[in-house]
Amino acid sequence: MIFSNNQAKTIDRFVPHTSTVPANEGQTVGLFLRERVNPATLEDRNKKVVLMIHGGFAPATVAYDLQYKDYSFMRQLALAGYDVFAMSHTGYALSPRPYMDDPANVDDSFQAELIPHILKEKTLPHYPFKLVSSQTEWDEIATIVDFICELRQVAQVSLVGWSTGTPRSGGYAVQNPSKVDKIVMFGIAPFFASEKPPIVIPEKGAPTLLQTKDFLLNNRWRDHVKTPDQLDDPQVCEAFWQEAMAIDPVGAQWEKNGQGIVRAPNRMNFGWKSNLAQIQAPTLMLLGEFDDYDKRIEAWYALSCPHKMFIKVAHSSHFMQFEKNRHLLYRATAQWLQNGSVDGHQSGEFFGDADGKLSIL
Repeated sequence: MIFSNNQAKTIDRFVPHTSTVPANEGQTVGLFLRERVNPATLEDRNKKVVLMIHGGFAPATVAYDLQYKDYSFMRQLALAGYDVFAMSHTGYALSPRPYMDDPANVDDSFQAELIPHILKEKTLPHYPFKLVSSQTEWDEIATIVDFICELRQVAQVSLVGWSTGTPRSGGYAVQNPSKVDKIVMFGIAPFFASEKPPIVIPEKGAPTLLQTKDFLLNNRWRDHVKTPDQLDDPQVCEAFWQEAMAIDPVGAQWEKNGQGIVRAPNRMNFGWKSNLAQIQAPTLMLLGEFDDYDKRIEAWYALSCPHKMFIKVAHSSHFMQFEKNRHLLYRATAQWLQNGSVDGHQSGEFFGDADGKLSIL
């Protein structure tokens, strides 16, 4: 599907992938991939190609291409001259969601949200295992990167990761260093409970996790809005939710109050801290000052690549791409991917104030 919007063309694809997810291992599935690009960029033989990798509860189009005012991160990069792609992993719209449409396969700790309107009572899962793992997600990134490189005739791509997208992108970069140019990570994920894969895969459990509107928008976002101007448009929170519901008609019908519910895959995560010590590509990290800062900053200290830079972003939460200081995120990302520097700085630790101005931290 191809359509244009203010000079940034949008192309939606489903990329064939041989699944390594245990629930549908060996099957050919279609991974959703969106591209935003200015047509003139495609004529540039030296074009910069970027792959954006989403976090734990927001698929690609919601995380990076929100269709609300100027809040599309993808569009901003496309208008800056980048060929921008964003993928959705297995378990997220519009990619495959094996076993996730069965409400019995919701993890036990979340089934109360479905009783009695969807489930009559607590139910044992019909597929009693977690769905995806760090390795299956690295495998999916590998397929997407290879597809992009062939499509656009480039040898490398740069990666942008948000939240859980940071260990996803970092792990891929460690396994495929020759294919990664630069990396930007923001809302950095804290370390996982284990660095090693489970002894038995898949682990016992259930495929699906849930987040209600109240928990996601209030407990995870608005509770971390600490200043009056942090949200320059408070309606963006509702726009975020409505777009998440629009691409998941099943989740939109599951919540008892009719507000919908976000579905995500239950994951087997591992390897994040050890991978941070092995990343080679020049890496920029940004972290909002209201984003569980003391916990998430540990990833910066574990990052060992020789070319790295950190920005603490003022008046920003885990959802900084939808807040006032998103313009610093957009600017820093575009500059880093082009030059390996931000506002002339190539390394070190910096503070980005409420107006986006950098100073040494």
